[in-house]
Amino acid sequence: MFTSFRSRLALRFGITVMFMALAGAAIGYVALREILYDQLDKSLRRLAEIEAAATADSPDESVHFHEEAFASSVNGEAILMRYAEVWTLEGEPVVRTRNLEGRDIPLPDEVRGRVTSSDRPELFTFEWQGLNYRGVLYPLQLIGAQHEHHLLEVVAPLEQTQAVLDNFLRTFGILVLLGTAVACALGWWLAGHAVRPVMEIIRQAESLDMSSPEHRMTARAETKELRRLVSVLNSMLARIDTAFGNQRRFLADAGHEIKTPLTVLRGDVEVALRRERTSEEYKVVLEQTLDDLREVSALADDLITLARSDSEGLQPSLTDVQLEPTLYRLANKYTTAAADAGVRIDVSVGKGFVVRADPGLLDRAVSNLIDNAIKYGADGGRVSLSASSRQDGQILISVADNGPGIPKDEADRLFERFYRGETGRRCARGSGLGLAIVKAIVESHGGRVYVDSETQRGTTVNLVLAAGRTGSHGSGSGRGIPAEVDAATR
Repeated sequence: MFTSFRSRLALRFGITVMFMALAGAAIGYVALREILYDQLDKSLRRLAEIEAAATADSPDESVHFHEEAFASSVNGEAILMRYAEVWTLEGEPVVRTRNLEGRDIPLPDEVRGRVTSSDRPELFTFEWQGLNYRGVLYPLQLIGAQHEHHLLEVVAPLEQTQAVLDNFLRTFGILVLLGTAVACALGWWLAGHAVRPVMEIIRQAESLDMSSPEHRMTARAETKELRRLVSVLNSMLARIDTAFGNQRRFLADAGHEIKTPLTVLRGDVEVALRRERTSEEYKVVLEQTLDDLREVSALADDLITLARSDSEGLQPSLTDVQLEPTLYRLANKYTTAAADAGVRIDVSVGKGFVVRADPGLLDRAVSNLIDNAIKYGADGGRVSLSASSRQDGQILISVADNGPGIPKDEADRLFERFYRGETGRRCARGSGLGLAIVKAIVESHGGRVYVDSETQRGTTVNLVLAAGRTGSHGSGSGRGIPAEVDAATR
């Protein structure tokens, strides 16, 4: 029933007001009761003192009452009734007011005992004939020695006092109910006013679709919180638009990159099947087909890696990796490719350098950088691998070439997927995913990657990773003695 924000807010507002009113009623009831009882006690004490003073005027032990003070009505209208009776210290009645009509007021023995022993008046409450009464027992010894054996009891029924309290409760109960109803109505109105911009935001959000990805929230928000909500939603929509755009470009580029080698592969096979060929000719076709399949397989691996990075993130199994043997091993892996390209690979790393990384992912990142450096470096040039320590305690791994370099406007886009600058487009190999994979791997390790490049001077790609917990990380500048790695020496 109360499932909407508006109804719940109205209900809670009404309940809050009701409990506040009930708390006020309880406090008011207690305060009023104390006031009424205090006034009644004062009136009983004052009446007892007046009657005691009148008795003191008697030269003997006789006592009498001002009967008009104890009348039960005035001009036919009932007023607060009072009763009085004089007792001996032993509890024997002496004289009573006429309105008692021969009845004796109850005199509690414990109260009589306390007053007799202390000679001090005492107020008390008792029940008589089904009604509650409030009374005061006054020792007449206080007015003179001739009445030292007498006690004066003055009482009044609590019926009218209780009636005032009951009327107070009924009146306040009605006010609480009315106040709660008004509070619920007010809460309903306030909630409706408060949720109006939220409903507008919901309406606009429901109207969004993929046909208008650039659409944004335009709901008018009157409060800071709602303005922030609209801003956050628009920021989220912008990120979603960017993600969808990247996804569409990724799929388009991936399809194009896969289609190209498959088209070449299909063409080679179709040409081979047009006529009978010798076994040597078929062998050439199969070798070319195998190269094309390797290229498609490598592209598929890259796409799977990037898709996994987007969906769930790469989950590296971190361990301490010694950089010196790792870099030499990776350099040796590319000695043949480097020799074919007329490129020399140098490794410069000191002993004891350790990074906290996943060995397999680290190998792949550095391998991609070495492969790029060989492909895009200068003919007969050099590729340098180095590792050094930074002042912040992290390790810097650098892969540099002395190729033509990259213009600044292209350097900012190098890590975009499928992006290949002017230099990359002149190279037949590669899909433009290598550096994107390097960036995903490094960021999954909590590190960062950046490029230093200058046209006609070469390009350096730097990986910054956390240092491992073992090893001394080298000394001095952190560079070892450069060692050339080629097919002859390594």
